[in-house]
Amino acid sequence: MRVALALTLLAGLVAAVPPALMAQEAEGPAKACKADRDKFCAGLTPGDGKLQACMKEHAADLSAECNAARQAMAEAWKDVRAKCKADAGKFCGDAGEKRGQLVKCLESHKTELDQACADALKERPGAKKA
Repeated sequence: MRVALALTLLAGLVAAVPPALMAQEAEGPAKACKADRDKFCAGLTPGDGKLQACMKEHAADLSAECNAARQAMAEAWKDVRAKCKADAGKFCGDAGEKRGQLVKCLESHKTELDQACADALKERPGAKKA
């Protein structure tokens, strides 16, 4: 009985997610968080770690769309890290721990990657479509 109720509530929540929010999640946090980024972290640029820290500091103040997109990106990043661990070690040992550097390196070896890693890279929000 509890399971059926939980599934019904979950289905209702999924149906209630606005299509615009789902599209923003598919595009990654860049577009979904632009207004929040401009409001709370103006002048900071991606790649140096300061923007990520600023956004995390203001997580409670961010829009629902931005937080949803950031959560989707975090989950996708966990998936990439898990599925690309061997390839990262093989091809990108000098890329460091920053997402952008590692993704750029892995994408430069896309024809050599294990299929699970290649798929995880393609499926992450904001991934460039071929």
